[in-house]
Amino acid sequence: MSKVALIISMAGQDGSYLSELLLKKGYTVHGINRHIPLVANGQEEFFYNEFCIKSPNLHIHDENLSDASSLNDLLAMLRPDEIYNLGRVSHANAECIRSHHSLAADGISALRMLDAIRSQGLEHKTRYYHASPSKLCSLVNGMTISEMVMSNLCPLENVALVSDFWTVVNYRNTFGMYACNGILFNHESPRRSEHFVTRKISMGLANITQGLEQCLLLGNLNAQRDWGHARDYVKMQWSMLQQHKPEDYVIATGVQYTVRQFVTFAALELGIKLRFVGKGVDEKGVIAAIISPIAAALKVGDVVVAVDPRYMRPTEKCKVPANPTKARNKLGWVPETSLQDLVIEMVQADLASAKELARQKVYG
Repeated sequence: MSKVALIISMAGQDGSYLSELLLKKGYTVHGINRHIPLVANGQEEFFYNEFCIKSPNLHIHDENLSDASSLNDLLAMLRPDEIYNLGRVSHANAECIRSHHSLAADGISALRMLDAIRSQGLEHKTRYYHASPSKLCSLVNGMTISEMVMSNLCPLENVALVSDFWTVVNYRNTFGMYACNGILFNHESPRRSEHFVTRKISMGLANITQGLEQCLLLGNLNAQRDWGHARDYVKMQWSMLQQHKPEDYVIATGVQYTVRQFVTFAALELGIKLRFVGKGVDEKGVIAAIISPIAAALKVGDVVVAVDPRYMRPTEKCKVPANPTKARNKLGWVPETSLQDLVIEMVQADLASAKELARQKVYG
Protein backbone atom coordinates (compact mmCIF):
# COMPACT_ATOMS: atom_id res chain seq x y z
CA MET A 1 0.00 0.00 0.00
CA SER A 2 1.13 3.54 -0.66
CA LYS A 3 2.18 5.79 2.18
CA VAL A 4 -0.37 8.29 3.44
CA ALA A 5 0.69 11.89 4.03
CA LEU A 6 -1.26 14.74 5.61
CA ILE A 7 -0.28 18.31 4.72
CA ILE A 8 -1.41 21.22 6.87
CA SER A 9 -1.62 24.52 4.90
CA MET A 10 -1.71 22.74 1.58
CA ALA A 11 -2.71 25.59 -0.70
CA GLY A 12 0.43 27.67 -0.22
CA GLN A 13 3.69 27.64 -2.14
CA ASP A 14 5.33 24.85 -0.13
CA GLY A 15 2.15 22.80 0.02
CA SER A 16 1.75 22.74 -3.75
CA TYR A 17 5.36 21.72 -4.44
CA LEU A 18 5.30 19.15 -1.62
CA SER A 19 2.06 17.67 -2.99
CA GLU A 20 3.66 17.32 -6.42
CA LEU A 21 6.69 15.59 -4.93
CA LEU A 22 4.72 13.13 -2.80
CA LEU A 23 2.31 12.25 -5.59
CA LYS A 24 5.23 11.48 -7.90
CA LYS A 25 6.61 9.19 -5.17
CA GLY A 26 3.33 7.26 -5.07
CA TYR A 27 1.86 8.69 -1.86
CA THR A 28 -1.80 9.17 -1.12
CA VAL A 29 -1.90 12.82 -0.12
CA HIS A 30 -4.46 14.49 2.11
CA GLY A 31 -4.45 18.23 2.65
CA ILE A 32 -6.17 20.71 4.91
CA ASN A 33 -7.63 23.61 2.95
CA ARG A 34 -7.79 26.68 5.18
CA HIS A 35 -9.36 29.83 3.72
CA ILE A 36 -6.99 32.59 4.82
CA PRO A 37 -7.13 35.84 2.85
CA LEU A 38 -3.73 36.89 4.19
CA VAL A 39 -1.96 34.29 2.07
CA ALA A 40 -4.08 34.49 -1.06
CA ASN A 41 -1.62 34.88 -3.93
CA GLY A 42 -3.54 34.08 -7.07
CA GLN A 43 -1.99 30.62 -7.37
CA GLU A 44 -4.66 28.52 -5.64
CA GLU A 45 -6.60 28.06 -8.90
CA PHE A 46 -3.47 26.68 -10.57
CA PHE A 47 -2.93 24.28 -7.71
CA TYR A 48 -6.46 22.96 -7.59
CA ASN A 49 -6.87 22.68 -11.36
CA GLU A 50 -3.64 20.77 -11.79
CA PHE A 51 -3.87 18.33 -8.92
CA CYS A 52 -7.37 18.00 -7.50
CA ILE A 53 -8.82 17.19 -10.89
CA LYS A 54 -6.00 15.14 -12.37
CA SER A 55 -4.80 13.05 -9.44
CA PRO A 56 -7.05 10.43 -7.81
CA ASN A 57 -4.55 10.20 -4.94
CA LEU A 58 -5.01 13.77 -3.76
CA HIS A 59 -7.76 14.55 -1.28
CA ILE A 60 -8.56 17.97 0.14
CA HIS A 61 -10.39 18.34 3.43
CA ASP A 62 -12.15 21.63 3.92
CA GLU A 63 -12.55 21.19 7.65
CA ASN A 64 -12.48 23.31 10.76
CA LEU A 65 -9.76 21.89 12.99
CA SER A 66 -10.07 24.53 15.67
CA ASP A 67 -11.09 21.96 18.27
CA ALA A 68 -9.22 18.84 19.38
CA SER A 69 -12.05 16.43 18.58
CA SER A 70 -12.14 17.27 14.85
CA LEU A 71 -8.38 16.90 14.57
CA ASN A 72 -8.50 13.58 16.41
CA ASP A 73 -11.31 12.36 14.16
CA LEU A 74 -9.29 13.22 11.05
CA LEU A 75 -6.19 11.42 12.30
CA ALA A 76 -8.26 8.40 13.34
CA MET A 77 -9.69 8.21 9.82
CA LEU A 78 -6.45 8.77 7.90
CA ARG A 79 -3.85 7.19 10.21
CA PRO A 80 -1.12 9.00 8.23
CA ASP A 81 2.42 7.77 7.93
CA GLU A 82 3.70 11.33 7.66
CA ILE A 83 2.37 14.73 8.70
CA TYR A 84 3.80 17.95 7.29
CA ASN A 85 2.72 20.94 9.36
CA LEU A 86 3.66 23.80 7.06
CA GLY A 87 2.40 25.99 9.75
CA ARG A 88 1.68 29.55 10.34
CA VAL A 89 0.68 32.38 8.09
CA SER A 90 3.66 33.47 6.02
CA HIS A 91 3.40 37.17 5.35
CA ALA A 92 6.05 39.64 4.24
CA ASN A 93 4.87 42.31 6.65
CA ALA A 94 3.82 40.16 9.60
CA GLU A 95 4.57 42.98 12.02
CA CYS A 96 1.52 44.79 10.67
CA ILE A 97 -0.88 41.91 11.28
CA ARG A 98 -2.96 42.37 14.40
CA SER A 99 -2.10 39.73 16.96
CA HIS A 100 -5.58 38.27 17.38
CA HIS A 101 -5.99 37.90 13.61
CA SER A 102 -2.60 36.23 13.33
CA LEU A 103 -3.39 33.75 16.10
CA ALA A 104 -6.76 32.91 14.58
CA ALA A 105 -5.30 32.38 11.12
CA ASP A 106 -2.14 30.52 12.12
CA GLY A 107 -1.73 26.82 11.57
CA ILE A 108 -2.20 24.02 14.06
CA SER A 109 0.37 24.29 16.82
CA ALA A 110 2.96 21.58 17.37
CA LEU A 111 1.47 20.86 20.79
CA ARG A 112 -2.04 20.23 19.44
CA MET A 113 -0.78 18.09 16.59
CA LEU A 114 1.63 15.99 18.66
CA ASP A 115 -0.99 15.47 21.37
CA ALA A 116 -3.48 14.35 18.71
CA ILE A 117 -0.94 11.88 17.30
CA ARG A 118 -0.41 10.39 20.76
CA SER A 119 -4.11 10.27 21.60
CA GLN A 120 -4.71 8.13 18.50
CA GLY A 121 -1.89 5.74 19.39
CA LEU A 122 0.13 6.86 16.35
CA GLU A 123 3.25 7.99 18.17
CA HIS A 124 5.28 5.05 16.81
CA LYS A 125 3.73 5.13 13.32
CA THR A 126 3.36 8.75 12.27
CA ARG A 127 6.41 10.89 11.49
CA TYR A 128 5.96 14.61 12.04
CA TYR A 129 7.61 17.54 10.29
CA HIS A 130 7.19 21.06 11.66
CA ALA A 131 8.04 24.23 9.73
CA SER A 132 10.11 26.52 11.95
CA PRO A 133 10.88 29.80 10.16
CA SER A 134 14.31 31.35 9.95
CA LYS A 135 13.07 34.38 11.92
CA LEU A 136 13.80 32.27 15.01
CA CYS A 137 17.45 32.88 14.20
CA SER A 138 17.23 36.63 13.70
CA LEU A 139 18.35 37.63 17.19
CA VAL A 140 21.60 35.70 17.20
CA ASN A 141 23.75 38.69 16.31
CA GLY A 142 26.98 38.07 14.47
CA MET A 143 26.75 34.27 14.54
CA THR A 144 26.40 31.72 11.79
CA ILE A 145 23.08 30.01 12.33
CA SER A 146 23.14 26.25 12.79
CA GLU A 147 21.07 23.74 14.70
CA MET A 148 23.43 24.02 17.68
CA VAL A 149 22.77 27.66 18.54
CA MET A 150 19.00 27.61 18.70
CA SER A 151 19.10 27.46 22.52
CA ASN A 152 20.41 31.03 22.56
CA LEU A 153 17.16 32.41 21.19
CA CYS A 154 14.62 34.32 23.28
CA PRO A 155 12.52 36.51 20.93
CA LEU A 156 9.65 37.60 23.17
CA GLU A 157 7.62 38.76 20.18
CA ASN A 158 7.70 35.24 18.70
CA VAL A 159 6.63 33.22 21.72
CA ALA A 160 4.41 30.89 19.68
CA LEU A 161 7.19 30.11 17.20
CA VAL A 162 9.71 29.39 19.93
CA SER A 163 7.15 27.29 21.81
CA ASP A 164 6.45 25.16 18.74
CA PHE A 165 10.15 24.57 18.11
CA TRP A 166 10.85 23.38 21.65
CA THR A 167 7.60 21.38 21.84
CA VAL A 168 8.82 19.29 18.91
CA VAL A 169 12.18 18.77 20.60
CA ASN A 170 10.51 17.90 23.92
CA TYR A 171 8.08 15.34 22.48
CA ARG A 172 10.91 13.74 20.52
CA ASN A 173 13.10 13.41 23.62
CA THR A 174 10.36 12.57 26.12
CA PHE A 175 8.06 10.24 24.18
CA GLY A 176 10.45 8.92 21.53
CA MET A 177 8.32 10.31 18.71
CA TYR A 178 9.68 10.87 15.25
CA ALA A 179 9.31 14.66 15.22
CA CYS A 180 11.62 17.21 13.67
CA ASN A 181 11.89 20.91 12.89
CA GLY A 182 12.90 22.25 9.52
CA ILE A 183 14.41 25.73 9.90
CA LEU A 184 14.03 26.95 6.35
CA PHE A 185 15.51 30.22 5.18
CA ASN A 186 13.90 32.24 2.39
CA HIS A 187 12.62 30.04 -0.42
CA GLU A 188 10.85 31.50 -3.42
CA SER A 189 9.13 30.49 -6.65
CA PRO A 190 6.63 31.74 -9.24
CA ARG A 191 3.97 30.59 -6.75
CA ARG A 192 5.21 32.96 -4.05
CA SER A 193 2.75 35.60 -2.87
CA GLU A 194 3.18 38.99 -4.51
CA HIS A 195 3.41 40.46 -0.99
CA PHE A 196 6.99 39.16 -0.78
CA VAL A 197 9.81 41.25 -2.20
CA THR A 198 11.06 38.64 -4.68
CA ARG A 199 7.69 38.26 -6.37
CA LYS A 200 7.06 41.99 -6.13
CA ILE A 201 10.28 42.52 -8.09
CA SER A 202 9.67 39.89 -10.79
CA MET A 203 6.06 40.98 -11.27
CA GLY A 204 6.76 44.70 -11.08
CA LEU A 205 9.57 44.71 -13.62
CA ALA A 206 7.63 42.43 -15.99
CA ASN A 207 4.67 44.80 -15.77
CA ILE A 208 6.92 47.78 -16.49
CA THR A 209 8.14 46.22 -19.75
CA GLN A 210 4.51 45.85 -20.86
CA GLY A 211 3.46 49.37 -19.90
CA LEU A 212 1.32 48.23 -16.96
CA GLU A 213 3.44 50.03 -14.34
CA GLN A 214 5.94 52.85 -14.46
CA CYS A 215 8.21 52.32 -11.47
CA LEU A 216 8.95 49.57 -8.95
CA LEU A 217 8.91 50.91 -5.38
CA LEU A 218 11.01 49.01 -2.83
CA GLY A 219 12.46 49.39 0.65
CA ASN A 220 16.05 48.80 1.73
CA LEU A 221 18.03 47.73 -1.35
CA ASN A 222 20.97 46.76 0.88
CA ALA A 223 18.94 44.15 2.79
CA GLN A 224 20.50 40.71 2.43
CA ARG A 225 18.74 37.37 2.24
CA ASP A 226 19.59 33.73 1.63
CA TRP A 227 17.23 32.81 -1.22
CA GLY A 228 16.58 29.31 -2.57
CA HIS A 229 13.89 27.63 -4.66
CA ALA A 230 10.86 26.24 -2.80
CA ARG A 231 10.88 23.18 -5.05
CA ASP A 232 14.34 22.27 -3.74
CA TYR A 233 13.40 22.97 -0.14
CA VAL A 234 10.34 20.69 -0.01
CA LYS A 235 12.61 17.82 -1.05
CA MET A 236 14.40 18.41 2.22
CA GLN A 237 11.13 18.41 4.14
CA TRP A 238 10.46 14.95 2.77
CA SER A 239 14.03 13.78 3.30
CA MET A 240 13.93 14.74 7.00
CA LEU A 241 11.17 12.20 7.56
CA GLN A 242 13.02 9.37 5.79
CA GLN A 243 16.00 9.18 8.15
CA HIS A 244 16.67 6.54 10.78
CA LYS A 245 16.69 9.13 13.56
CA PRO A 246 14.69 12.38 13.77
CA GLU A 247 16.74 15.57 13.94
CA ASP A 248 16.33 19.29 13.31
CA TYR A 249 17.94 20.83 10.25
CA VAL A 250 18.72 24.30 8.93
CA ILE A 251 17.97 24.48 5.20
CA ALA A 252 19.58 27.28 3.23
CA THR A 253 21.96 27.86 0.35
CA GLY A 254 24.60 29.40 2.62
CA VAL A 255 24.94 32.39 0.27
CA GLN A 256 23.35 35.82 0.72
CA TYR A 257 22.43 38.40 -1.90
CA THR A 258 21.12 41.94 -1.58
CA VAL A 259 17.72 43.06 -2.82
CA ARG A 260 19.61 45.25 -5.29
CA GLN A 261 21.30 42.17 -6.77
CA PHE A 262 17.97 40.38 -7.11
CA VAL A 263 16.57 43.42 -8.95
CA THR A 264 19.63 43.48 -11.23
CA PHE A 265 19.25 39.79 -12.14
CA ALA A 266 15.53 40.21 -12.83
CA ALA A 267 16.07 43.30 -14.99
CA LEU A 268 18.74 41.54 -17.06
CA GLU A 269 16.35 38.67 -17.79
CA LEU A 270 13.96 41.29 -19.18
CA GLY A 271 16.64 42.89 -21.34
CA ILE A 272 17.33 45.85 -19.06
CA LYS A 273 20.76 46.81 -17.77
CA LEU A 274 20.42 49.03 -14.71
CA ARG A 275 22.69 51.48 -12.97
CA PHE A 276 21.91 52.64 -9.45
CA VAL A 277 22.37 56.28 -8.46
CA GLY A 278 21.92 58.03 -5.13
CA LYS A 279 21.95 56.59 -1.63
CA GLY A 280 19.39 55.56 0.98
CA VAL A 281 15.87 56.75 0.29
CA ASP A 282 17.15 58.74 -2.71
CA GLU A 283 18.56 55.69 -4.52
CA LYS A 284 17.11 54.94 -7.94
CA GLY A 285 17.52 52.28 -10.59
CA VAL A 286 18.00 53.89 -13.99
CA ILE A 287 18.04 52.10 -17.34
CA ALA A 288 21.63 52.16 -18.64
CA ALA A 289 20.99 50.03 -21.73
CA ILE A 290 18.24 48.10 -23.49
CA ILE A 291 19.59 44.71 -24.55
CA SER A 292 16.43 42.85 -25.60
CA PRO A 293 13.25 43.57 -27.58
CA ILE A 294 11.25 42.66 -24.47
CA ALA A 295 11.99 46.12 -23.09
CA ALA A 296 11.77 47.93 -26.42
CA ALA A 297 8.99 50.23 -25.16
CA LEU A 298 11.36 51.67 -22.54
CA LYS A 299 14.28 53.98 -23.09
CA VAL A 300 17.71 54.66 -21.62
CA GLY A 301 17.48 57.05 -18.69
CA ASP A 302 14.04 55.88 -17.49
CA VAL A 303 13.80 55.44 -13.72
CA VAL A 304 12.23 52.04 -13.16
CA VAL A 305 13.25 51.38 -9.53
CA ALA A 306 12.96 53.74 -6.57
CA VAL A 307 13.08 53.55 -2.79
CA ASP A 308 9.89 54.34 -0.91
CA PRO A 309 10.33 55.12 2.82
CA ARG A 310 7.02 53.37 3.52
CA TYR A 311 8.68 50.06 2.75
CA MET A 312 11.75 50.62 4.94
CA ARG A 313 11.63 48.27 7.93
CA PRO A 314 12.56 49.97 11.20
CA THR A 315 14.17 46.78 12.51
CA GLU A 316 15.88 45.24 9.52
CA LYS A 317 17.48 41.88 10.20
CA CYS A 318 21.19 41.90 10.80
CA LYS A 319 23.37 39.88 8.44
CA VAL A 320 23.03 36.35 9.79
CA PRO A 321 24.50 33.73 7.45
CA ALA A 322 22.87 30.32 7.64
CA ASN A 323 24.93 27.17 7.96
CA PRO A 324 23.39 24.22 6.06
CA THR A 325 26.43 21.97 6.64
CA LYS A 326 24.50 19.41 8.70
CA ALA A 327 21.88 18.94 5.98
CA ARG A 328 24.57 18.57 3.36
CA ASN A 329 26.64 16.08 5.38
CA LYS A 330 23.82 13.95 6.79
CA LEU A 331 21.20 14.20 4.06
CA GLY A 332 23.40 14.82 1.05
CA TRP A 333 21.37 17.85 0.09
CA VAL A 334 22.67 20.51 -2.26
CA PRO A 335 20.25 23.03 -3.80
CA GLU A 336 19.66 22.25 -7.46
CA THR A 337 18.54 25.73 -8.50
CA SER A 338 20.84 28.75 -8.49
CA LEU A 339 19.52 32.18 -7.61
CA GLN A 340 19.93 33.28 -11.22
CA ASP A 341 17.86 30.31 -12.46
CA LEU A 342 15.24 31.00 -9.80
CA VAL A 343 15.00 34.61 -10.97
CA ILE A 344 14.67 33.53 -14.60
CA GLU A 345 11.81 31.17 -13.74
CA MET A 346 9.97 33.80 -11.72
CA VAL A 347 10.46 36.55 -14.30
CA GLN A 348 9.35 34.39 -17.23
CA ALA A 349 6.18 33.35 -15.40
CA ASP A 350 5.32 36.95 -14.53
CA LEU A 351 6.24 38.18 -18.01
CA ALA A 352 3.74 35.75 -19.54
CA SER A 353 1.05 37.05 -17.18
CA ALA A 354 1.98 40.68 -17.91
CA LYS A 355 1.76 40.13 -21.66
CA GLU A 356 -1.69 38.62 -21.28
CA LEU A 357 -2.85 41.52 -19.09
CA ALA A 358 -1.50 44.01 -21.63
CA ARG A 359 -3.28 42.18 -24.45
CA GLN A 360 -6.57 42.26 -22.55
CA LYS A 361 -6.09 45.95 -21.86
CA VAL A 362 -5.62 46.67 -25.55
CA TYR A 363 -8.41 44.47 -26.90
CA GLY A 364 -10.80 44.77 -23.98
